[in-house]
Amino acid sequence: MQVAGFIVLLVTSMGFVVLFLAQGIDLDNVSLWGEEWGSLFGVVLFNFALVIAIPAWLYEKEPGVVVPVVIHTSSIFVAILYMVIGILGAITMPHVSQNMLEGLMSGSFGTAMQLCASIFAFFIIGLGCPLFSILSRMNLSGSGFFSIRTSNGLAVYLPFLTSWIFYQGDAITNILSWGGIIFTSLVAFILPLLLSLHSLETGNEEGSVNVYKPWRVISITSQTRALKILLALASVSIIMAILGNLPFITSIFK
Repeated sequence: MQVAGFIVLLVTSMGFVVLFLAQGIDLDNVSLWGEEWGSLFGVVLFNFALVIAIPAWLYEKEPGVVVPVVIHTSSIFVAILYMVIGILGAITMPHVSQNMLEGLMSGSFGTAMQLCASIFAFFIIGLGCPLFSILSRMNLSGSGFFSIRTSNGLAVYLPFLTSWIFYQGDAITNILSWGGIIFTSLVAFILPLLLSLHSLETGNEEGSVNVYKPWRVISITSQTRALKILLALASVSIIMAILGNLPFITSIFK
């Protein structure tokens, strides 16, 4: 399912690029800085929370898979894909909504765009949800802290029983924004960095993921300094995300 999903991602992404270019480029549709950035940092943090899936992936991957190569290349590829699709969509569609995919699926931009967006939504988002639930369940049950039944309840049944409430309007954008700020930022950024700093104080064993490549950071002092810099940058991003989602702060910049 993962291989099929990746192929569909590539095909639909190429389809989006071609269809966007066919719509005609108008640079007046976007500005350099934008007009509303309240949900920007939260959504970005949420979309790059792949660290949540890494423990389960490390358990399932083949022994010969090189972890740093997979993590770094996939992250760079996804970042480029995000920017290409987002920028092209913005400059070819006037007054595009925050949920661009919803607008594409409405049929306002042609049948081909609607079909491409529907396939993307079903295979990438729709079928990606149960896959991510399985990865989350493996994280919970594999640690031994939760039983398989409890892990299924928290990672599978609870999300599917409650997520339908947020399908309409801007609720899903707000959930992604605040979820990225409060939960994902802690689980995916702050806590792993704090855990890494703690591990340097208690031991000197190399972890599964070499986060320093391609740079050679060997000494404990250099590793500690690098982790503290990353922790400071992550903390600043989270603070900016929180400020951006506060109505009073956002209104000042309008």
